[in-house]
Amino acid sequence: MKKNRARFVSFLVFCAVFLLNVSQSFAKPVANPSLSAKSAIIIDSRSGGILYSKNPYLKLPPASTTKVMTALIALEKLPLKKKVPASRRAVDVAPSKAGLTLGAEYTVAALIVATLVSSSNDAAVVLAEAAAGSEEEFVRLMNAKAKKLGMLSTQFVNATGLPEKDRRKNQFSTAYDLTRLMRAAAKDKRIDYVMGITFATIRGTDGKAIVLRSHNKMLWRTPKFVKGKTGWTFASRHTFVGTDYAPHKQIIFAILSSKKPWVDIERLASFGLLLKNRG
Repeated sequence: MKKNRARFVSFLVFCAVFLLNVSQSFAKPVANPSLSAKSAIIIDSRSGGILYSKNPYLKLPPASTTKVMTALIALEKLPLKKKVPASRRAVDVAPSKAGLTLGAEYTVAALIVATLVSSSNDAAVVLAEAAAGSEEEFVRLMNAKAKKLGMLSTQFVNATGLPEKDRRKNQFSTAYDLTRLMRAAAKDKRIDYVMGITFATIRGTDGKAIVLRSHNKMLWRTPKFVKGKTGWTFASRHTFVGTDYAPHKQIIFAILSSKKPWVDIERLASFGLLLKNRG
């Protein structure tokens, strides 16, 4: 009887120690990722709550992540099948661009693909002009939408994210604001679908085939867990705003002024999903 009781007590002690060790292992804080980006953030896609941040409110040039806003507004204003012409201003814009033909007409759907997949500046300008009559008027819509989304530290000056020659026209955003933008954009199934495209071919009324390749290298990595929009200029360095690949998004994240974007992106995506799944 005494032996059985002693064994039972020993068993209880073992269980207590085991459970304590397990609880301590789960309680250990996860080390923050080492990033080259000056600014970064991860948010919960459903609640919008911040899971991780590094200088999230630092105002920096967003570069071509701007085009997420361009696509979002264009889809609000224009039907996908509508054909719109490429203007002189659009075809003369600086690279990167798709190589649209002056005067040729392209569907809004094709222009959205060019804008988000290959970051085509000419396609972004055509969308802006078609949606608002001019790029200047379109910028007013962009900034109004930004305020509506709670992007209080953002100022857009064009539809492309390119730096303006007039330095008084200062385009800036924050990692936090960009995640608010992506949170809204990812809910649009059309945008979410296009951001998962690796290659595409579009044609205008001139019949010329334009082959597009995604700038998002994460789409070729395994497993596919990142969709999003890239950006780069000399002033901005590498920028990115994206979300995990799951149909029901878990996290949204952004980086600004990154020296090693693909390392930063992979670390943020993995870290974000780990935090989300542990929560």
